[in-house]
Amino acid sequence: MLTVDVINLLKKLLERASLQSKSFDSYKVNLLNKLQNSASNATTQALAKECLEELDATEYPLQETLSEGRLLVSQSQLQIQKIPELPDAILNKLTQTKNTQCPYTIIDHHNELSEIIRLYQRVINQLNNKSSSLVPHIDSQQILYEFNEELLRLILSLDIDSAYLNKIKHIHQTMEKSTCLQQLPESCIRIIEIIIDSTREERRSSRHFLYTLNDSLTKFNIDFTDNLKQADGLFADQSQCIKKMHKRVDRLSHEVRQHTDFSSLQAGIISYIETMSYLTQATDDEQKQAQVLQKFHTMAREIKDLQNKTKHYQRTLKDQQKQLQTDFLTKIPNRAAWNERLSIEYNRYTRYNNDLSIAIIDVDKFKKINDTFGHVAGDKVISVVALMLQKSLRNTDFIARYGGDEFVLLLPETNQQQAQNLLDKLCEKIRSIPFKFKKENISITISIGCTSFTKRDSIETAFERADKALFHAKDNGRDCYITFKEEA
Repeated sequence: MLTVDVINLLKKLLERASLQSKSFDSYKVNLLNKLQNSASNATTQALAKECLEELDATEYPLQETLSEGRLLVSQSQLQIQKIPELPDAILNKLTQTKNTQCPYTIIDHHNELSEIIRLYQRVINQLNNKSSSLVPHIDSQQILYEFNEELLRLILSLDIDSAYLNKIKHIHQTMEKSTCLQQLPESCIRIIEIIIDSTREERRSSRHFLYTLNDSLTKFNIDFTDNLKQADGLFADQSQCIKKMHKRVDRLSHEVRQHTDFSSLQAGIISYIETMSYLTQATDDEQKQAQVLQKFHTMAREIKDLQNKTKHYQRTLKDQQKQLQTDFLTKIPNRAAWNERLSIEYNRYTRYNNDLSIAIIDVDKFKKINDTFGHVAGDKVISVVALMLQKSLRNTDFIARYGGDEFVLLLPETNQQQAQNLLDKLCEKIRSIPFKFKKENISITISIGCTSFTKRDSIETAFERADKALFHAKDNGRDCYITFKEEA
């Protein structure tokens, strides 16, 4: 039995594991009560074993939490450092926080986060107390617009579950309606927290699957080994039994043959013995083979179950990959999918030297549509344009949303003249869309910059040339396409 001192020591040690798992905290109280009332060493040992199992099953992601907290602090320090004309006192305090050693304990972690929050508060107060903006020559609305466009581009490339993605979309929509620069840090922190939660959940799911898979493989290996041993034993017993039976049959047959006066009886007995020997052997073989087959059928079912679990996990990964490469608004491929497909087509171009053209498409005066009719109308315009572009392309062509109101187009085995004919039709189709929002007509047009790859091109040089062509198309009055050739 445990002494009072040992129980108190256990109590202190278990308290160190508190506030990390609600289920374990509840279990801990019951365990200590049972230990104090334990009447025998066997009961005490059983409780100790039970506690060990409970501790093994409880997750304590302290190191992950500290690492993620440190990442948040580092990002916050960089964001504050980019704010111009901060007072020296705040800058000095920021330098002190950057020089602080990485947190080792939860208390260190809490103190570091508290310090960066206090620093944020000082910066916000400094901004609010100033009678004029820290950067009066900068258009805050333009900053917000450009920031939201860049943020949207980053969101499009996120590989997170749809539930978390919807939370981020809600924050982004709130930011689009905001006119206050001071709300940007808070919104960014909320988005980072959601991404971290999503990553932690995905890590837990993957870890759970791997543990389950490992347990299944271990169990299967043990069962397989046992079944092989049993099969070897069954066949060894069968062989030994058959040998003994044959010896007895031979002996009986020999004895019967000695009685020559009973020739007819002898023949009958021998025939009977031979028949019984055959039947006994056949029956024994069938029974033992049936036992072995039954065990291996059980193993086959276990293998099938393991395969189904693996296929389910593969489907989950495939769905996540598809979600990663799909734009959440237009449901067409996003920038990540574009980069992957462009690399494939470029490698094919360099190998076979077939024609390859790319185009960058921009919705004309999209910011004016957002400002005049609101972001809901802007989202509908983007969706309608994406749908029309997708319907107007060939099966071999590839379109993706690059970000904001920009789309990119990949045209394999298409030369410059063929690309121009296609782009001219695209401009015409978009121009003819009868788009209305709240009974008011909205005119939609697009500008396109295009180029064809040459032997001297890399992906970057060709894309840059198409981007310059787009700039000239917008500068040339919009609602048109411009094609640039490689400069000599």
